[in-house]
Amino acid sequence: MMLRRIFALCCLVTQVHAADVALVDDELGQALLFSNRGLCYAVLPNHVSATRNRISLAIPAPAEVGSAEIFWRDPENDLALAYVESTLGNRCQVDLNDLGGDNSNMLQSTATGMIKSVHFGGAFFDRIGAAMVDVDDSFITVRITDTGIDAEAMQGLSGAVLTAGNRFVGIAIDAETTQSARFLRMERIAALIRANLSTDHPDNRAVGESTDGKGFRVTSFEGGDKAGVISLEPGSLTAPWIANWTGEPISFEITLSNDTLVELHQVVMGSVPGDQTTSPRRIALSIDRGLSGNPYWTDIATPDMSPTGVFEVSTGGTVARRLRIRILDVWHSDRPIRLDRLTIN
Repeated sequence: MMLRRIFALCCLVTQVHAADVALVDDELGQALLFSNRGLCYAVLPNHVSATRNRISLAIPAPAEVGSAEIFWRDPENDLALAYVESTLGNRCQVDLNDLGGDNSNMLQSTATGMIKSVHFGGAFFDRIGAAMVDVDDSFITVRITDTGIDAEAMQGLSGAVLTAGNRFVGIAIDAETTQSARFLRMERIAALIRANLSTDHPDNRAVGESTDGKGFRVTSFEGGDKAGVISLEPGSLTAPWIANWTGEPISFEITLSNDTLVELHQVVMGSVPGDQTTSPRRIALSIDRGLSGNPYWTDIATPDMSPTGVFEVSTGGTVARRLRIRILDVWHSDRPIRLDRLTIN
C-alpha cells in the first residue's frame, strides 16, 4: 500500500526553527529538505511524483511555497532527489552531514519515535507517535500509537520523516496497514544521496529553451492552487491553469535566468473563460533587474486584462532576471480563475 494522504493528526506545532519537511504538490506526499554546499535539496519517495520532474513544495511557520526540479531517481529504492529553487531554499537549514550518522545503537535502545509531516496546504506540522516494532539494515517498521480515526497511515504520508533520539532516522516509503508504516533508514538515504549528488547544482536546473518566447521557470507562488501553477511553464500548459479565487491576490514569481540578466520586451497572457470560469482583471507586474543575491525590483505599468481574456504589455526594452505577476482581482469573483497562455518575449 502506497502512502499518499493523511489528515490532521495529534498535535499542532506552531513554532519551528528549520524547514525540514515540505508538502509536495498539494498533499501528494512529503519531502525532507536538506542543504549541501550552500544549496537546498529535497529527497522524497519516487512514487510521490513518478511522472513529473517539476514539483511544488509548501512549508509552514511562516507558510511559503516554491518549486523544485527532480534530477535523480532510484526506482529500486523508491527515492528521488530534487533541487529546490527560489527563496524557499533560504529556509533549508538541515545539512546533509547531519543525516548520515550511524543510528544502530540508538535504535536498539529506543522503542518509540515521532512521525513529522506537513498538512493543509503547507499550513502546519503534525507529529504522530510511533512505536518501532522492527528494525533491520534498510528499514524501520513502526506502529502508530496515537489514537483517533485520523491517526492512520493514509494518502499523503509518503516521505514523512521519522525522528528518534533527536535524530532523523528514516522517511516513509509504504504501509502494511492503516496503523503501520515502513521507513527507509536515513543512513541508507544519505549514502545514496552522496553517491549521486553533484558537488554543485544539477546541470538541468538551467532555464531551458522555449519554442514560443523565452524559457522560464515558476519558482515561487502565493495564493490559489499551489501545485498547478508549475503548469504555466513553457511546454507544460497542455490544459488551462484553473485556480480557486478567494478574493486574495494570487502571485507567482518567474525566473528567466539563474545568473544573468536577459532582454525582456513583452509579457502576454491569455484566458478563454466560459460560464464556469473567469479571466483575471487587474494585474501588477514587477521585474528584478539585479543579479543573483542582489535583487532590484521595479514596477511596470500595466493595463487590465480584457473581459475576453486578452493581456499584453510591452516593457519598452529592458533587462531582467525575474518577473513577478500579481493577479489582484477578476471579472467574476464567484468563479475560479483561468489562464490558457503565458508567453514572455
